[in-house]
Amino acid sequence: MQAKNDKPQAPAKQPRKRKRGQRSKRMYLLLAGCLFLCLLAVGAGFALNQLDKTLDVVTVDPYKLPDQPVVEKPYEQKKSIAFAIVGVDTRKNIGMLNTDVLVVAVANPVTQKLSMVSLPRDTRVQIPGYPGYHKVNEVFALGENIRKDAEIKGKPVTENGMTMLKKTLNHMLGISVEHYVQLDFEGFTAVIDKLGGITVDVDRDLVYELPKQGVYRSLKKGKQLLNGEQALGFVRHRIDRRGDAYNSSDFDRNRRQQQVIRAVAEKSMSMDGLSSLTAVLDTVGQHIKTDLSKDQIKGLALDFASFSSSNMVTLDNGAIWSSPYSLWPRENMQAVRTALQTEVGAAGPGEQLSDAAVAEVAKVEMKAEKRTPAPNPKPTTGTKEQPKTQKPATPSNKAPEPTQEPVTPPTVPDGNGGEPNPEPSDSNMPPPDILAPPAPATDSADIGQTG
Repeated sequence: MQAKNDKPQAPAKQPRKRKRGQRSKRMYLLLAGCLFLCLLAVGAGFALNQLDKTLDVVTVDPYKLPDQPVVEKPYEQKKSIAFAIVGVDTRKNIGMLNTDVLVVAVANPVTQKLSMVSLPRDTRVQIPGYPGYHKVNEVFALGENIRKDAEIKGKPVTENGMTMLKKTLNHMLGISVEHYVQLDFEGFTAVIDKLGGITVDVDRDLVYELPKQGVYRSLKKGKQLLNGEQALGFVRHRIDRRGDAYNSSDFDRNRRQQQVIRAVAEKSMSMDGLSSLTAVLDTVGQHIKTDLSKDQIKGLALDFASFSSSNMVTLDNGAIWSSPYSLWPRENMQAVRTALQTEVGAAGPGEQLSDAAVAEVAKVEMKAEKRTPAPNPKPTTGTKEQPKTQKPATPSNKAPEPTQEPVTPPTVPDGNGGEPNPEPSDSNMPPPDILAPPAPATDSADIGQTG
């Protein structure tokens, strides 16, 4: 069953807490930490002027719906904040709107703990208010195409990639993911270079092609200092030049993301000097967007002043591969939901959650729908989203919509080369994702993904 659409929550109206008199001696780099996951630490003291300039740029929310008022949300000192870290490849002629990195995190200022779970790109999900099942990495692209379709037709924009992604995550995890931090891969490489590189223990030899066809890079196994390009290759490695036996699965990538998150946190906390801080903040401001307010970011920075990578808690999704999706065992899904709800301070959802990603449920449903592909979500008419329904027993006043009508307007590039990719022999190896197809469908190559 489809859950009702999540209603947006009004921002809290609590008064701003008093400022603290003491400021840390160290210059914490909040937005550098945001690079992969978190709001780790923020510039303090004499760096606040530079921080304000960066936040003026970073907090311009491109996903605010037209009818939403502009509100500077206050920071509530003892209230946890749940947010999604969304990595999108926006490189010209290479990038696509699929989310290549997706992590849900809860920052608890009372315990100074950051709990996070990585979502494999192929995780099976339901989008509230829309029919069928989809891979979580295509939800953002579908929402953006709905927005563009409404703009082209001159209709009210009631949906976009971020609103659709948030409510899909809410429906899956049972918490209110109210905020997002979006980064692009150019910013990822640039900030790591500004940090002077990060130290990572590479798990095995990797040989991969850069976005420039025919240009290869390799990483040797072992602990080493990686620059921005190398760190991106390490995190995104999927197709290895040496053959399928050397490829990386979606689960390998999730594990490496967590490694890089911790490495960025540790390097950020160790940096000193105004010139280094200013250079990092300048770079971050060009590549990160968030709907967290300036007040929330500064409040988190002060509350997490003594934060370190040891305060990061990684939740195990236990994901398994069952073509064409990544599925989570029920016990892992329940453990993740409980942990996140505990950190948020919520007793649990008031409505039934989607078990689309629960392996025990999904496998049964996938057998039933094997020969009945689900249509892409259609743009709404500007008033209400159409809930998922079964075929009516009586004639409807509306003409039935074609099941294969695409959402994507013809003018929207998908960045996908469309070349077929045979399914690998390793049953634990998810094939590369596709851009917003009906599910299930044949997967195609993710061009340039390993760069």
